[in-house]
Amino acid sequence: MSATPERPTHVALPRTGIRSVTAHLILAGASAVMLAFSFAPWGCWWLAYVALVPAGVLAARGCSLRRLAWTSFAVFWAWWLIMLAWVVPVTQGGYVALSALMAAYWALALVLANRLASRYRTAMVLLLPMVWVSCEWLRGYFLAGGFGWFALGHSQGSFQVGQPVGRVVQIADLFGQWGVSFVLVMTSGLLVDLMTRPIMRPIGHGKHRMHTSTRGGLILWLVVIVSAWFYGNYRVGQWGQATHPGPSVTVVQTNVPQDNKVRRTAENNAKDWQRMVELTRQATAGADVPDLIVWPETMTPAPVNPEAVAFFRSTDSYFSGAEVYHERIGSLSRTLGVNLLVGSHAYEAFTVVTFPDGEVGPVPERKYNAAYLYYADGEQAPMRYDKMHRVPFGEYTPWVGAFPKVKALFIKWFTPYDFDYSLAEGLIRTVFDVPIQHAEGSAEPIASVVRVVTPICYEDAVGRVVRSLVYDRGGAKRADLIVNLTNSAWYPGHSQQPQHFQIATLRCIENRVPMARSVNGGISGFVDSIGRVGPVVTAGGQSQWVDGVQGARLRVDDRQTLYGRCGDLPVICLAGLIALMLGWGMLRPPSPGD
Repeated sequence: MSATPERPTHVALPRTGIRSVTAHLILAGASAVMLAFSFAPWGCWWLAYVALVPAGVLAARGCSLRRLAWTSFAVFWAWWLIMLAWVVPVTQGGYVALSALMAAYWALALVLANRLASRYRTAMVLLLPMVWVSCEWLRGYFLAGGFGWFALGHSQGSFQVGQPVGRVVQIADLFGQWGVSFVLVMTSGLLVDLMTRPIMRPIGHGKHRMHTSTRGGLILWLVVIVSAWFYGNYRVGQWGQATHPGPSVTVVQTNVPQDNKVRRTAENNAKDWQRMVELTRQATAGADVPDLIVWPETMTPAPVNPEAVAFFRSTDSYFSGAEVYHERIGSLSRTLGVNLLVGSHAYEAFTVVTFPDGEVGPVPERKYNAAYLYYADGEQAPMRYDKMHRVPFGEYTPWVGAFPKVKALFIKWFTPYDFDYSLAEGLIRTVFDVPIQHAEGSAEPIASVVRVVTPICYEDAVGRVVRSLVYDRGGAKRADLIVNLTNSAWYPGHSQQPQHFQIATLRCIENRVPMARSVNGGISGFVDSIGRVGPVVTAGGQSQWVDGVQGARLRVDDRQTLYGRCGDLPVICLAGLIALMLGWGMLRPPSPGD
């Protein structure tokens, strides 16, 4: 009696496939090169559709999970080290660690694709976008709030004036940037299937027919890509009828060296402040006075919140004289007759402490990175916006707050400071009601008030943060305009700034809200609600590392979006499905074909 063969107790990867380390490095490297050129400042957006083909082939045909993991991690770590080189002047330790973490997510996506493909025999046209987008979402949340830079969907955003508006990217108002990434990776996945799976099968008499799975993958991809394009074309075509004239806004771009802000002196404060005033006056020098002028992030030498100003007036400490900036801003807005949105700090709950040198003085227990509105009559609005999504290691030190010695090491190696520069977290999603006073002569009616939200710094690169500002918890739209106040002088070179601008355009499409950006160091300018860029601040033909002003009359978009109502729920469900597939794959016995 013959013995019954035992079922295998492990998943057997394909016997024929990619084995050599050299092939792994070449394929992962090819994807890395195409990914790099997909994003700003190069902007070869079409490469994003095929960038993952080599890596996808590696995931589909790699014979060793371990080799796939370490080779892809090594290549992608090098990629992130190159692409994030602008972080080096801020934090060398954080730059290396962040790059490694980001590379680990990309390597994880390929490992998951390999594992699930070998278990379920699922076509890459579906499997590759499922795992890649799930990992994009994960790295945008974890660790310490995540870092979503270089999501593949960002490549489809505009970042230059006159750039044609994309059609496929318009589906971001349905599924956020994740939906755009999904469509792009589907294209790579389809090509991987055509390269690694049998396309035709014999049906006898020398005839062949396309495999059912191949035909199904092609049909699915065609339906998705064509539907996305036609939907985008429809949304772009709606723009003229769905929008109406809104506020006239002027953004101020300063060019203050970061060292002037970190190591302030009275001389630099006076010079930078005087230039800020000159630029603001320049913004109102023409015949058309704007409804709103915007300053960049933390551009005042001292906090201007009422509690801090009252404390400054009552003390002879080293804060003496700081109260004048609040008064100067009020006087400036009143003299010019214009509303000002101002980036500044807020200090609260002062206490007296003894410093290491033995001196005694007051310090605030809570510090915020804030935005303030000054009305045209010089009064400060009763509410302010405090930044909610703080930069890890730049504005707070995560995880080690209860361990002073460990925290001191983190501050030394991972932050740009040699002291604890921790900001408190904002809790209120403030909406500023900005009066429109200069609407005379418009051919179309203009509302008397525009509702403005003010994400600060890289908050406009985080989709869930901007959505929570524009839409209330019930999914109703509560803002007409996004105003981003940013300081990009931290980052040298000419890469970070256009990348940030490109990412910001996705927020306008997701929420169908125009944006004004006021950025120290650039790029400052405007984006409409279909992601079209323009105009931007320029001087001498340059938009970065120059100062100046630029105005525009924005159009308010009345459309609400599915993403505004549902947020990241679709991609969360997608990530949950991947987790279930992994769990089921580990629990169920392998089939004979595995």
